[in-house]
Amino acid sequence: MDPQQTQPAAPATTDEVDEPQDQREDDPEVVGGDPAGLAVELDEARREAAANYDRYLRVHADMENYKKRIERTYADLSRNTKKELLLKLLSVKDNLERALSYGQQAEQAADESVIQGVRLTEYQLDQILRSEGVNPMDLEGKPFNPEEAEAVSTVVNPQAEDHSIAQVVQQGYRYQDDVLRPAKVVVALKQAGEEV
Repeated sequence: MDPQQTQPAAPATTDEVDEPQDQREDDPEVVGGDPAGLAVELDEARREAAANYDRYLRVHADMENYKKRIERTYADLSRNTKKELLLKLLSVKDNLERALSYGQQAEQAADESVIQGVRLTEYQLDQILRSEGVNPMDLEGKPFNPEEAEAVSTVVNPQAEDHSIAQVVQQGYRYQDDVLRPAKVVVALKQAGEEV
């Protein structure tokens, strides 16, 4: 027997195992084609990545706009709810004003402590309304504006400016920049028969 044949085969070294991989990396057909094809694939991958990034930016901007829109919606809802409450408080204030007016006009001696209590209540309510951004509109003598006032009647006055507010029957109020409640007014006209 030949001594070379009886020896077992030596295990393969790592160099021998890596050699076929090195050959695969150098083989353009195994890697993915020719270099020009790789350049095309790279350009396509870059375009796709740019398109994906653009989509990401658009979705991110849409999400930010959505968040802002929701915040505005909640702020508007809160503001409108507050306006409804303040509008209800104004009718209480109107009743207090009427009670004070009636108490001052009465011929009989009214209990001063009751009138003083109503005055203090009205003062406190005024302070609350002002602190919440509710302010009375000063309209008497100014031109009539249907966005701020509702004409309940007219009066002919040749000396007054035409279509000006002669008297405020019920006070109007603003909440911040909005008209919370329009005033009820009497409008002065220079001639009878004109329309407001």
